[in-house]
Amino acid sequence: MSAAEALIAEALLNAPATVRGVGIDVVDVQRLRAMLERRGRPLYDRLFTPAELVLCEGGSPRHRANRLAGRIAAKEAVRKSLGAHGQGCGWLDVEIGRAESGQPLPRVSGRAEEAFRRASFTGLHLSITHEAGLALAIALAV
Repeated sequence: MSAAEALIAEALLNAPATVRGVGIDVVDVQRLRAMLERRGRPLYDRLFTPAELVLCEGGSPRHRANRLAGRIAAKEAVRKSLGAHGQGCGWLDVEIGRAESGQPLPRVSGRAEEAFRRASFTGLHLSITHEAGLALAIALAV
């Protein structure tokens, strides 16, 4: 079983019975790293909140690229979990924080929050993993 299949299976096994939206995304870590190096600070500011950048600081450039790619995959997975309601959400409308347990913690604002409320969702569940140069994320909207 691949890492992606294991991630999906785990999420579905542990999912609340009221899952109403599912989103999954995969990001090539090296591709994102190259884009960020090429475009610089303006792209960082377009994709990540200041709090996300602080969470991703430290460690080797490779580890930082993994953390950033995981957040991009997670943001896109959350947007997809909102379904048609999530169309038009910007990158900064979804922030990926970290719970005290270390688990990724999605927060929505702006258009993503509007979509969340319009769909009458009550929560978001998120998991991120890395495998073979890829960052994978799955989000469940309940």
